[in-house]
Amino acid sequence: MERKHVVTLGILLASGAAASNALAQGSVTLYGIIDTGIAYVHNVAGAADKTRNENAVAATNGALSGNRWGLRGREDLGGGLAAVFALENGFKASTGALGQGGRLFGRQSYVGLSDARWGTLTLGRQYDPLKDLIQPLTADGTWGTVNVTPGDLDNYDNSLRVSNAIKYVSPVFSNVQIEALYGLGGVAGNVTAGHTMAVAATWRYAGFAFAGGYFYARYDPANAAGNSADIISISLASSGYSAAASALQIARVATTYDVSGFTVGAGYSNTQYKPAFTSATAFNQAESFNSASAFVNYKFTPAVIAGLSYSYTNSRGAQAAHYNQLSGGAEYLLSTRTALYTLIGYQRASGTTLSGKAAVPATASVGDTGFQSASGSQFVSYAGIRHRF
Repeated sequence: MERKHVVTLGILLASGAAASNALAQGSVTLYGIIDTGIAYVHNVAGAADKTRNENAVAATNGALSGNRWGLRGREDLGGGLAAVFALENGFKASTGALGQGGRLFGRQSYVGLSDARWGTLTLGRQYDPLKDLIQPLTADGTWGTVNVTPGDLDNYDNSLRVSNAIKYVSPVFSNVQIEALYGLGGVAGNVTAGHTMAVAATWRYAGFAFAGGYFYARYDPANAAGNSADIISISLASSGYSAAASALQIARVATTYDVSGFTVGAGYSNTQYKPAFTSATAFNQAESFNSASAFVNYKFTPAVIAGLSYSYTNSRGAQAAHYNQLSGGAEYLLSTRTALYTLIGYQRASGTTLSGKAAVPATASVGDTGFQSASGSQFVSYAGIRHRF
């Protein structure tokens, strides 16, 4: 009996040592960003009378970087292979409310396998390849919400994620990296209904970077497709419509060059909303948006950076609107993790857009700020603090 206890104790000790060794090969990291401040808006539609402009002072959330906290993990499986996962929550710092439609992990939630030689394959709710590879080469990659297209109609500001997604990220070969994603629609009897697909590639060399990509989401309300429904309805609403389109496609390119403290860049996107499946909606013909932008940033010291950007967007189809926007930003690092910042943006809108089925004058809305003007011009300014952990 005594020998049996000794053997049992030995097995337990060996098991504990093995478990300890296994845990030593893995890691879980808690990370996040808290970004909040105050905004002043000149020319925002009044609360009681939407046709009248007012000035507003409001608390802000994630003007420079979206508020988030998350868990990121990695376990070494041997032979260069590792299991990876991420759970990323989005929230509003000024109220504590959940973001991304109230999802607990609305920014990201995925698990997969990664290999240094073959790349990474993940499944879950994820960022799309255009966000991963192209957004960092834009003014939005540095300055956030005031530097994007009106209402973020082409997902320039990463307003959207893809659920039910399978995503592949390649290693870097000869300065080139490729990403591809496919989101399952889950509609019985119709494989393509509600599906999402995207691909992007980037090339970097000696201070120069170039990236391009394509995104497509299909939505069929008759089949109640769940994956692409929120993607298209959110994008379309930001473009001035309340009805769902049948599909959204985005083609985008961007380039930057770093030299002597300066970063200069330019980009272009073409965004198309395909007509709805029913003529009962105002959205019964294709709508196309073309956006071009350019920016320059300068790092005065390791702690101080400032930048200026310009963008132009026009629409063709049922709308015939034009948006000119000038934006700027400055950031001062108090430490490697904490920064003070200020942002400004001015937009001038002209032409016509839709209200129901009637053409009305286009109204301004700077970037992805969410403040809608009742006229063709708007100015916004932000002062905030961002902390990374």
